[in-house]
Amino acid sequence: MRTGAITRTLATPFRNGEGESGRARLQTLYTVAAATLAAIVPLIVFAGFWMRSELNKNQHETEAFLTAQARALSYRIDGEIHQQLSALTALAALPNADTPQVRDFTEDVARVMMVMPTWVAVALLDSDTGQKLMLRGSGWRSDGERAMIEKIRSTRRPVVETPPDASRDRDSVFLYVPVVRDDLVRSIAAASIRVPELREITAHPRQDGLLLTILDRNNRVIARSRTPDQFLGREASESFKRAATAQEGFFEGTSLDGELTFGAYARSPLTGWISFVSMSRQQLDAAARRSVWATIAAVALSVILVAILGIFLFHTVMERRVSNERLAASEALGELDARLLATTQEALDEQRKAASEREVLLREIYHRVKNNLQIVQSLLRLGSRDLKPDQREPFESAVRRIGAMARVHTLLYNSPDLASIDFKDYLDELLRELSEGFAAEERSIEHVLDAHSLRLPLDTAVPLAFVAVEILTNAFRHAFPEGRPGTINVHAWREGNTGKLRIEDNGIGLTPGQRSKRQLGLTIVAKLVQQIGGTLEEPPPGASIFTITFPLEDSGSHDAPAGEAADAPAS
Repeated sequence: MRTGAITRTLATPFRNGEGESGRARLQTLYTVAAATLAAIVPLIVFAGFWMRSELNKNQHETEAFLTAQARALSYRIDGEIHQQLSALTALAALPNADTPQVRDFTEDVARVMMVMPTWVAVALLDSDTGQKLMLRGSGWRSDGERAMIEKIRSTRRPVVETPPDASRDRDSVFLYVPVVRDDLVRSIAAASIRVPELREITAHPRQDGLLLTILDRNNRVIARSRTPDQFLGREASESFKRAATAQEGFFEGTSLDGELTFGAYARSPLTGWISFVSMSRQQLDAAARRSVWATIAAVALSVILVAILGIFLFHTVMERRVSNERLAASEALGELDARLLATTQEALDEQRKAASEREVLLREIYHRVKNNLQIVQSLLRLGSRDLKPDQREPFESAVRRIGAMARVHTLLYNSPDLASIDFKDYLDELLRELSEGFAAEERSIEHVLDAHSLRLPLDTAVPLAFVAVEILTNAFRHAFPEGRPGTINVHAWREGNTGKLRIEDNGIGLTPGQRSKRQLGLTIVAKLVQQIGGTLEEPPPGASIFTITFPLEDSGSHDAPAGEAADAPAS
């Protein structure tokens, strides 16, 4: 029966037997409406369970996020402390650390402090009396060391301590390492260091509303991202103390400023410090309320759509039965689209999360590699200090080459894409360092850098960095003998899909005799250029011009424009 016929039947007076037919049709309409409402009730019940499931899912996602933040914060601080402990342990292993005459040890300490900018003071303590045998630097603690010495003598393990007044020395930490000789603790090497991560927490409030709190082993606040001046050095609230009973977990309690918070914590196995990452309970409840109202609106809309769909189905079935199959197919496609959309969104969220975690991990790897290379440089310098000048040459060459890798990892750590560096910035830093190292200004040796922006991947940047170090070191060292002044020119530019690096000087040039003496250095340069698929144009006798041509990836958006190739320096 068509819809127009039903309307006319309801609007036409009952006469000549049409009243009974109209009442029957109206009864049918009521029956269908009641059946539709009965079908909607289970849907509403299902919607209620679905809402509850979504709220639980949001709760679990929030807990997982806070746990990951607490672990990451604890790992970053442990990484900083571990590197400093390694350096202090290496210093304590030196032979001069247990001799009565500490003059040589003081010189070793001075060298190490020059390459460890985070070290504020270094002391050597007598293990019996606690007297300071040596102290270099300022800001050393004056209390509580006797008990610490007894603890180290009994355990023979390094100890990490926070200052007694955390509000004054916000980012200071004291490290103690026993100096063991003949199975006895002869003395104790100690250092006062700055932990940049603690300073970062207290100096820059979080924009996302999270509260970061670090407690030491005595439950004192040593770092706090919100109003640190008011709470540093104070004991944590009872809620925080009761919460941190395990290695990690969740907690809900009141912070020192009286705010009800919810968050996660992680205890450091190295220092015993507890890293709390929490958010306001009010903020969490507001987010939950927004989620509830959004879910309710979605369910209400779904119920309305289902009701409209039921009425539409009723009229369609009365008019044309064949439309049932089409409607069923439409519903199936709509459900499939919704599932595909939900699955796609979840996959995109997982990819974003994984990409973010990979970026954090890669930056941490670059940072640690750079620090480890710097420590190796320091150990090589310490190992060569008592050698003759001609014996120190292999050590100095190794230090320069390790420094080349360290500079590359420093630029990678600061690079926005974590996969390439601007070689122009590298050459600028290298020229400044070599000029200072070889006293170029006192010798009247100038250097000129004319380079375009060249973004190089790690596989190309490291060998090319070694090449630049070898050639420039030889130029600064040998090209200007007996006080002869001169200029070293460095050019780098792009020509199509290839890069050019040219290093020249107006010094004495390479004679055949000098070329044979420097055969090892030239061989290393040739091998490194061959490694990146490039070519090396060596200078003719009496000249000193090296030109390296190497392939570049097709990434014009990151390099200098192709038109700049016309500005390449003339040979």
